[in-house]
Amino acid sequence: MQTNNKREFYSEYDLNIARKAYLKEPAGHQRMAIDELIKWYKAKKNGYTGGILVLPTGGGKTFTSIRFLCLTALSDGYKVLWLAHTHHLLEQAYNSFGEHVGKITEPKSILRIRVVSGTIGHFHIADIQSEDDVVIATLQTVTKAYSDDHFALKSFIDSARGKILVIFDEAHHAPAPSYRKLLTSLRDRCKDMLLLGMTATPLYSNEKLQGWLNKLFPQGILYQVTPQYLMAQGILAKPIPEQQETNFTPNFDLREYQKWIGTFRDIPEDIITQLAENNDRNMFIADHYARNRERYGKTLIFADRWFQCEAIGEYLEKRGIRAGTIYSRDVAGPRTSDERNKRKSDENAKVLEAFRKNELDVLLNVRMLTEGTDVPDVKTCFITRQTTSKILLTQMVGRALRGPKFGGTTEAHLVFFTDNWEQFINWADYELVDGGADTHEVEYGKRPPLRYISIELVRKLSSQMDSGININPGPFMEFLPVGWYRVEYAARESDSEEVEHVQRLVMVFEHEAKGYEQLIGGLLSQIDGCFYDEGVQFQDVSSKISKLQREYFPGNQGHFGSNLLQDIFSIARHVAQIGTAPRFFNFEERRLHDLDLVAEEMIKKDLSRTQEDDAVRLEFNRQDRYWQVLYITYELFKSQYNACAERLLHMRRHGADPGGHIMIATTMSPPDREPSEELKTQVKERDGGCLCCGSINTRYLEVDHIIPKYFGGNNILDNLQTLCSRCNQLKGTKHINFRDCQTDLTMPPCSFPEFETPTGRKAGTPEAWGQFLCRVFNFFYQCSAVHALTIGKRGDSFYNWHVELNAGNDPRWLEPHLPGLLTHIAEAKETGRYGIPTSITVSAPDLPEVKCKRKR
Repeated sequence: MQTNNKREFYSEYDLNIARKAYLKEPAGHQRMAIDELIKWYKAKKNGYTGGILVLPTGGGKTFTSIRFLCLTALSDGYKVLWLAHTHHLLEQAYNSFGEHVGKITEPKSILRIRVVSGTIGHFHIADIQSEDDVVIATLQTVTKAYSDDHFALKSFIDSARGKILVIFDEAHHAPAPSYRKLLTSLRDRCKDMLLLGMTATPLYSNEKLQGWLNKLFPQGILYQVTPQYLMAQGILAKPIPEQQETNFTPNFDLREYQKWIGTFRDIPEDIITQLAENNDRNMFIADHYARNRERYGKTLIFADRWFQCEAIGEYLEKRGIRAGTIYSRDVAGPRTSDERNKRKSDENAKVLEAFRKNELDVLLNVRMLTEGTDVPDVKTCFITRQTTSKILLTQMVGRALRGPKFGGTTEAHLVFFTDNWEQFINWADYELVDGGADTHEVEYGKRPPLRYISIELVRKLSSQMDSGININPGPFMEFLPVGWYRVEYAARESDSEEVEHVQRLVMVFEHEAKGYEQLIGGLLSQIDGCFYDEGVQFQDVSSKISKLQREYFPGNQGHFGSNLLQDIFSIARHVAQIGTAPRFFNFEERRLHDLDLVAEEMIKKDLSRTQEDDAVRLEFNRQDRYWQVLYITYELFKSQYNACAERLLHMRRHGADPGGHIMIATTMSPPDREPSEELKTQVKERDGGCLCCGSINTRYLEVDHIIPKYFGGNNILDNLQTLCSRCNQLKGTKHINFRDCQTDLTMPPCSFPEFETPTGRKAGTPEAWGQFLCRVFNFFYQCSAVHALTIGKRGDSFYNWHVELNAGNDPRWLEPHLPGLLTHIAEAKETGRYGIPTSITVSAPDLPEVKCKRKR
């Protein structure tokens, strides 16, 4: 008789058999933690009880908690609701129960465990049974089900009859708005509920968030141990982080960047592909290992594309290094079927086993070793690109942190490869969490964010140089922020179950400081609930953000930093979720970096060109200044110095600031209601025709505002697009960017456009039907989704129409609408007695095609 009657992510354990099996003994710190948890459990009184277990990554939080549950709550007839925010954490917990269920005492004889989430292969919320003992589910699934008063979840909770223990994995996420609402609602429903949180980071810098953590877990930290202690015990390896700069500058278009920064996703896939395809960059990574192979030893390399794995592996093998690659066959999608088929189904297992046996020095992988795969004695991890996801970063780093007591190494080298980004990106940084021990780390936000300041200074300087201007438009200090706000909030993509705790810095410059103060005051006086939900997206509230910009930053044309609208969005989310103003940090060293004063001193000395260059170089090399960080190279610094000096000399000659900064008052005229004829001509020449339906009839082409003037759209080139008069009329005041080839929608629209079909003679021309289909599909996806059309003039192609969409637009969204569309087309064709198509096929790269055949 088997111990476990197991289906996919559902198990029934026969405890009479399980009690006879050998069970792994806890490590010393785990045994002490279990003892403290048992004391907490036994000391419970009538009423809600909550505490936190704090163990660093690699310390065995899951092992410790499950052993505790089996020794106590599950033996006493409690139900357990295990909450986590990613599917791999659910599966990790589920797979770990088998090591512990033998500790559940009699008379209990069967233990039923079920995994529930929206992930394929997991059970649906409706599958939960009241007989289940342990439900392991994602937070988002349970949060939604609880708010919907779902019968299955409600039956499970009620079947506990008050004896329910909730595990909250990664408990530092608990103060997120929807999660704290869930926990407080559960507490109200189950007065004697026990809540155990697990985390490696139990403290917040924000008092309000820390306050929520204390309310949810009133008994506080029940047990904690520092990474340093576990390193001394040989349980964790000592991390040795280092950074390697590739000197590669990714091409992240400014317009695409500004669309991306409000999404809270990792960097866009096309940018990741750009990094992965760069041969010089891949050679740099391989060469860095080759030159340091003795120091790095057995190494995992985390890459992003299968061809990147193969390229780096090939470079390594040419240097005499034994390298293997593992990735799923699915990730090879962009290449040919022949190339995909070279990957045998069992090849990954063979490569992984060879790495375990030390037959390979390096193992390259694409996201296959982040979720708990056992890879012992790894000495080094290469993280080949930066990520905005702390979750992903922690998973990758954790693969090298196993200490010698568990088959690992004493030290772990963590090598992070960074690129020369030209934009503000809130990268996740690796920090050794010390579990509450004394630390000398500077509080986040207190240290000047020189990287951000540098990006803006260099961008401003480059813009001047490109335009041929060699004189500063105003005082240099206007380019340096007076300080910055640290904003904190929980963020989640609308189609994701993962919540990230976001910390961002919002730069504040002199001319905007008052506006930010008034904005925050206004938000605090009347908190807007639409910013409260961690799943809110920028496009959901864009009109409100634009209104706040017009109210508090009227006529603002000189915003520095990432994007004013996104900065307002971040501050609004902080205020709504936390209820306090974000903390402001002054740039205390700002006055020491007035380059105008440096230039003034040089001018007074009347130095020769050589003497001046030597003096400026000495200034650049000063160790008590940030010049080398802000400008990277002396040449950039010298160019900025020259611009400052020229401005001062101009003022001496003409008695006025060339930037006009000595004006007593500022006046402003209303902006032009429509673009100039010159600008309209430029837009039409750029676009070539209607970006929606494809019409090139110049008689009917018009210039449209992507963001309508009604909602504050301006007359800049990037906000204009060419549409025919019909498409422009249909668009109206909607915000649709037909210059984009990929939809921003996260789910299919509820309705399908019903536009007039071609009539008369036009009903017999492929061109008219091509424009009709483009118009319908592009309005449906709210972008320029159609890549190509096949509508033949004669033969089979006429009767079998094919629409090819651009990448990122899912043809399956159209499946329920194609029968009606085909009928609509047939009716129009029959009126003019023209040949009727028998089918429509819609396809897109890397996505399943859909096909609809007309019923005879």
